[in-house]
Amino acid sequence: MAVGYSFFSFFIYSFTSIFIIMNPIGLVPLFYIWTSESEKTEKIELLRKSAIAVMLTLLTFALFGGSIFKFFGITLDSFKVAGGILMLKIAWDMLHAQVSKTRHNLKDDEEPISLEDIAVVPMAIPLLAGPGTITTSIILMEHSITTYDTLIIMFSIILATLISVVILYLSDNIARILRVSGIKAIVRIMGLILAAISIEIISSGVFGLIKSAGLMY
Repeated sequence: MAVGYSFFSFFIYSFTSIFIIMNPIGLVPLFYIWTSESEKTEKIELLRKSAIAVMLTLLTFALFGGSIFKFFGITLDSFKVAGGILMLKIAWDMLHAQVSKTRHNLKDDEEPISLEDIAVVPMAIPLLAGPGTITTSIILMEHSITTYDTLIIMFSIILATLISVVILYLSDNIARILRVSGIKAIVRIMGLILAAISIEIISSGVFGLIKSAGLMY
């Protein structure tokens, strides 16, 4: 089991980290606009394709991210710092109830929407499986020690994706119940949690870099 975590606590940490960065609640208004005139069968097909793309993307990077590090000569500690800063930027945008620019280009909204076209890009990548989510998946996998750790992370990715898909499918009801103010409040709370997680990752990376440089024992 990962150092300092029990089986359950590591699952909660993994799932929470991935799910918060996916931020499906924050995507509800955008998804609602895109699919407001669509049939339920069209929404289901869109979300099915998006879910498959998200899971394949995150699982691939989680499983082979370490090999990519070695190929480019990147240390885990340096990646933690860079990834943590990226996550902190996303958290900052969430605290201001904004969709991070690392995940979404507003110019995309100016083009005619075809559900068939948006299933993978931009719905799956980068809105759900964006730089922050990919970074988190890689960092979590680098913390895994046992096969159980790896399975927990893979299960967390799959579960977070499925729950996100369900939330987006219910976007009509959620948008009507929560309204804009409610959605913004939830996004801000999730942003605060993500900010705390990103600070932990950055501090861990900085500590590792200082230790590897021989400045601390």
